[in-house]
Amino acid sequence: MAKRKDSLKKKRKGSGNGLLIAAVLLTILFLAGVMSLGALYYLEKNKEKPQTIPPKITEAAAVVTQTEEQTKESDHKNTSEDSQGESVLEKQSEETSESESELEMSSESESQTKEDESESEEESTEEESTESEEVREAKEAVLEKYKNLGMITGVRNYLNMRKGPSTDYEICGVIFKNCAVEILEEKDGWMKIESGGATGYVSAEYVTTGEKARKLALSSMKYMAEILTDSVDALYEPKEGADVITTFLKGERYDINGETKDWVEIEAVTELSGYVKRETVYTGYFLDEAIYFSLDGVSETRQDLIRKAFEYYGGTYVWGGKQLTAEGGVDCSGYTMCLYKLFGVQLPEFSGAQAEVGMTVDEDTIRPGDLIFYVGRYPGVIGHVAIYIGNGKIIHAASESKGICVSSWKYGPPVIMKNVMGD
Repeated sequence: MAKRKDSLKKKRKGSGNGLLIAAVLLTILFLAGVMSLGALYYLEKNKEKPQTIPPKITEAAAVVTQTEEQTKESDHKNTSEDSQGESVLEKQSEETSESESELEMSSESESQTKEDESESEEESTEEESTESEEVREAKEAVLEKYKNLGMITGVRNYLNMRKGPSTDYEICGVIFKNCAVEILEEKDGWMKIESGGATGYVSAEYVTTGEKARKLALSSMKYMAEILTDSVDALYEPKEGADVITTFLKGERYDINGETKDWVEIEAVTELSGYVKRETVYTGYFLDEAIYFSLDGVSETRQDLIRKAFEYYGGTYVWGGKQLTAEGGVDCSGYTMCLYKLFGVQLPEFSGAQAEVGMTVDEDTIRPGDLIFYVGRYPGVIGHVAIYIGNGKIIHAASESKGICVSSWKYGPPVIMKNVMGD
């Protein structure tokens, strides 16, 4: 009986142990299932959730991307456009080889050139439709002077004229955008042209011919007054006996501010206009032409200064302006002050003060790069300054209508001439 009781106790004990083990296993399986479900839920939730980047990192990445794009764009631009395109009224100074300098003076992107030509054609068509028959006939008469008309296009500012058909030949003048030329011959990509009394060679790619040239010429003509007599006094008022403001010389052309039956008011530079008798001038339409001059025998520094001065041709005139940039503008003394500063020459702000700097020169000793000073609106008071470029020509910030342009150095009597370069 005792043995039977012991056997029953052992069976009960073994059964209890089995239940405990089963319970533990079930608990473990339950926890594992819960953990698996949690993991699946977490993974699924994070799979749908987008990755977020802190704002500062996003901004920094955008800046880097923009910088890389700008760098690529700049590199592409530098390889497809000339250095002159970057420097017009913005870039301060640059040293170039002869071939680079040629491009600097002459090239522009093809798309811009086509756009300019398209705009010129549209303007010409619009003008032809609104102009009177008398004006159209007067303009057509100007074109009859040309046997083989060409117009300079595809340049941002100016193009070199050379003594022979390659860049190896000496520069003998410059010719500007929308200037008219007589084409004498064409060979091996170069054209021999005559313009403004100068004969030279230019690359044929910058000369538009045919009907496009004719339309461009018609839209580019300017109504001006040309002095017919050796000299003519310009008066403050349109009446006999009025005070003389300045003297204009034969062959010079001036903008017309107004005209009557007997008098024509012409303007030389800002605040310097006067009345001349109608019989002393010819009023009509003119096309811009080449400027002949030579820098032969002139120092490299002075040559560089003249070339730099031409880069700003056509720039904006702003009275009192001292900013030689596309967004700014300059007056006559602002132009000289900013330009000469690039070459280490410090000039005062005003023309009268600039006339007190440097060494006085005369008509026999003046060289390209010297300054010429003129009387302004008031007798005996210096009111204008210009840069002598050679062959009786100056470049200066003339007026709001002309901007930075080239004129005869005797558009009015010079008061004093100065060498401010120190050489």
